[in-house]
Amino acid sequence: MNGAQGGTRDDGARTDPTFAERYRRAFLTYLQSGDEAHVAPAYELSREAVGGRLSLLELAEAHRHAVAEGVLPERDAARQQLLAERAADFLRESLATFEIAHRGYLEVQEVARLEHEHARQLQSVAEVSVALNAALPVADVIELVTAEARHVLGARSARAHLELPGSQPRRTITATSGEAPAAGAAAGAGALRASLTGRRGLVVGEIEVFGAADADAGAEAILVQLAQVASAAIGNAQLYGLEREIAETLQRSLLPQTLPRIEGLDIEARYCAAGDGMVVGGDFYDVFKTNGTALGIVIGDVCGKGPHAAALTALARYTLRAAALWERRPERVMAILNEAILDQSADHRFCTAIFGQLHRTTDGGARIDFVTAGHPLPLVRRAGGTVETVGSHSTLLGVVPDPALHTDTVTLAPGDLLLLFTDGATEVRRRGREVFGLPQLQALLGEIGEVSAAKAAERVEDAVLNASGGPPRDDLAIVAVKIPARAT
Repeated sequence: MNGAQGGTRDDGARTDPTFAERYRRAFLTYLQSGDEAHVAPAYELSREAVGGRLSLLELAEAHRHAVAEGVLPERDAARQQLLAERAADFLRESLATFEIAHRGYLEVQEVARLEHEHARQLQSVAEVSVALNAALPVADVIELVTAEARHVLGARSARAHLELPGSQPRRTITATSGEAPAAGAAAGAGALRASLTGRRGLVVGEIEVFGAADADAGAEAILVQLAQVASAAIGNAQLYGLEREIAETLQRSLLPQTLPRIEGLDIEARYCAAGDGMVVGGDFYDVFKTNGTALGIVIGDVCGKGPHAAALTALARYTLRAAALWERRPERVMAILNEAILDQSADHRFCTAIFGQLHRTTDGGARIDFVTAGHPLPLVRRAGGTVETVGSHSTLLGVVPDPALHTDTVTLAPGDLLLLFTDGATEVRRRGREVFGLPQLQALLGEIGEVSAAKAAERVEDAVLNASGGPPRDDLAIVAVKIPARAT
């Protein structure tokens, strides 16, 4: 652990590495319990620090490393806030004891004042570390650290800039706080500066502070520490962005880039990934032409998330496309997919899906022959506004060698709308209770009026997101097929 390496005394000697380790253990014990009885070690450690001629900088440095281990890794926002408050309590007790002992140990009050100021600054650095942990976008990191550098050091102004490698065109981010620096300062005179690094420790920019209240070595050390925590956040943000880009690229590859345009048919599809989109979901859809006159329509949900689920999603989508080229019966197409999943899925993953074949009818409508394998049944909104559930359940795929699969048929007249969806549209929960389910979805379809497939899909997606109160907890896929009403 870095904190166990200690700091450097004024006389050049290395700090006893066991002090930082004992501080870490006492801090983590109090962090987990919150018991006031566990604050007592903070008093003893502070007295020991004074007796050992350790500075407040070194004490606060040990605290910062302990915060990095005990607070920052916590992903639950409420829990992290609680831990941050406890960390601040522990540091305040340590600083209070240190200051009392230190004033008795040192006769020069100015030194005590400076040490106290440095401790305040380092406490601010620790607080900035917590804030930066939540500021994932690089631009947010730069804005925050620039403003905090000016505030912590009591400076007139601060500015930062960085260039992110690997982006085309090369991306430059700048931030300023406070009044513009004077011409001499802008040229580099009288400024404190520290490098900003990104992934793999590569220097990507610099932060500068002008007119600091105390432009001494201590202030420069504070700026360096701010730059270090900002650099860690920049590296995390770069990694986050890379992982998100990979996930989005993989997710896009599992969905059709465009939907076929068929005269007399209005088709729209929507997909919304769960959470922050960092993990590839298992929901998928597809619409494609078969080798006959039929149009293949697919929606499905693979068990799990991540790379393994993505592999099964790709298998399901492309197996259905291939099977539909020579099989005319939807139940046979699904049987082929079931066999492929059993052959290829070594971790016993399964899949729910609907596969339908849409045939145009002479009256301007359509007939859809479809199989619903363990998936939520489709809804049809008739031109008059009534909403009905259609089809019947067959066995989900990838569980047994010979699933019970049967084909249902629904006819759509001009003005009718067919809606296929995954369970993300009917199992929206907040605080442990369902807030948007099948009854709400049916009511929504009945209320939307005579709208296009795109508008219907948009209304459903918006309703789910609004009910979720933010990014959905589950993936959401929607396919809407509308038979346009006849012109009057």
